[in-house]
Amino acid sequence: MISVIIPSYNSETTIEKCLDSLQNQSYQDKYEIILVDSSQDRTAKTVSEYFPNVKLIHLDEKTDPGSARNIGIREARGDLIAFIDSDCVAGQDWLERIAVAHQSSYKVVGGSVSQHSDRDGLAARAGYISEFREFIPQRPKGEVTHIAACNISYKRRTFDEYGLFNREYYPQEDLIYNTNLVTGGEKILFDPEIGVHHHTRSTMKDFLQHQKMIGMITARVLKVAPLEGSSIVRRPTLALFLLPVLPLVKFFRTLRVFLKFQPETIVKHPLVLPVFAVGLIFWAFGFARGIYGANEVKDKTRIEHSA
Repeated sequence: MISVIIPSYNSETTIEKCLDSLQNQSYQDKYEIILVDSSQDRTAKTVSEYFPNVKLIHLDEKTDPGSARNIGIREARGDLIAFIDSDCVAGQDWLERIAVAHQSSYKVVGGSVSQHSDRDGLAARAGYISEFREFIPQRPKGEVTHIAACNISYKRRTFDEYGLFNREYYPQEDLIYNTNLVTGGEKILFDPEIGVHHHTRSTMKDFLQHQKMIGMITARVLKVAPLEGSSIVRRPTLALFLLPVLPLVKFFRTLRVFLKFQPETIVKHPLVLPVFAVGLIFWAFGFARGIYGANEVKDKTRIEHSA
């Protein structure tokens, strides 16, 4: 049995398409859908009225995705735990491909993330190329060190062995978790055929605020995780000199990936690049705050996972 867990906050504009895609899967075996929702809008009412087979867990206070996923894991009955976000639409064979992939020895399997609509605005496009360059459908199948939590699945016993997500690292609690798995000797399989379509933030304000938050949390993650760039954040003086360069590095790395694997994203919409560049400036401000701010993670010897 597969348990599909969806964290949700104010998802009334996207939740119907998400759940429709999950209830119309080609997968023939049993699966359950668990929505952990802390919305203040009509999300819970919509689910109750139109999706009675979905297990709805409604929380009174706004809850971060990592904590919501942890609640879902505790309620799940499946041997496989699959995660998708409330602003994603799953391919019709999503669960079927996940089940087949998990017949292997891999404990962690995930897939690609596509831009939801070709009509999305520049802020949404910039958000997509900022966050999902490692998971575009044109990338080859193979072992990776991380897959985004909007399209990833785990054998249930993984959580028994490694614990749950750590809310302290939102919105990169999935990166911390997967890094801990890889450090522990686990392997992660990326299969681009396991696909979801993702709605990204559509306003410039939301895009920039999110980039700033990602920058801050990235710095905090690098203080405790053995990832590229950790040597920079652990040397604040060195970071001071490199900070102006880091957005340029990210810009050209991302541009190279899309020109190689998905050039139409750039060629058809060249104005996305200056918007992306502005986002990187906000990312750099957040990154600096993560390095020099007072809110630091003290335990640098081991990445802990808490509920």
